[in-house]
Amino acid sequence: MRYLFLLLIAGYALVGHTQTHDYSKSRCFDFHKQNCDKSTNKYYQYNSESRSGLFHKGQRSRTVIEAYNGRDYRISICHDDVFNKPVVFRIIDKMGGEVLYDNSQDNYAKDFEFTVTTSIELFIEIEVQGESPLVEKRSKMLIRRDNEVGCVGVLIEYMVTPRKGF
Repeated sequence: MRYLFLLLIAGYALVGHTQTHDYSKSRCFDFHKQNCDKSTNKYYQYNSESRSGLFHKGQRSRTVIEAYNGRDYRISICHDDVFNKPVVFRIIDKMGGEVLYDNSQDNYAKDFEFTVTTSIELFIEIEVQGESPLVEKRSKMLIRRDNEVGCVGVLIEYMVTPRKGF
C-alpha cells in the first residue's frame, strides 16, 4: 500500500512537470489585463467579454460581444513580440457579416473607439499574419514549434455615452 502511495505521488509529480509549459492556457489567461493599453479616460470600465488566447502565425479567430445602445466602446489589442507582422483586428456585424472596422485600413491601429446607437452583436476577429510553421506533417505526426506561438489579447472597455450638446 505504501509503494502504491509513493508511486501515485511520483506519477503526479512527473505529469505535473511534463505539462508545465511557458505557453500553457494559464500563460495567456489574463494577457489582455497585463499587456493591453488601458484608456486614460477614467470613465471607461473593464468589459468581462475581454479575452486572451494562444495563437500561431497564420491563425484567425473570432469572439462575440454584445454592444449596447447608449455606450461608447474601446477595443485594444496586444500581442507577444514573437509576431513580427502587425496583428489584424476587425469588427464585424454578426447578423449581416459586414466589416464595420478593419485596422489594416487604419495603419494597423492597436485600439479603436466607437459609439453604439442600436444594440448589436459583433464579432471581434483577430488575424495573426504570416505563415504557420506550427504544424508539420512527418509520418502523420504533428510537431509543435513553441517559438512560433504567442499570446494575443483583446481588451474591451465601455462607458455610458456622454450627452452631446447643451
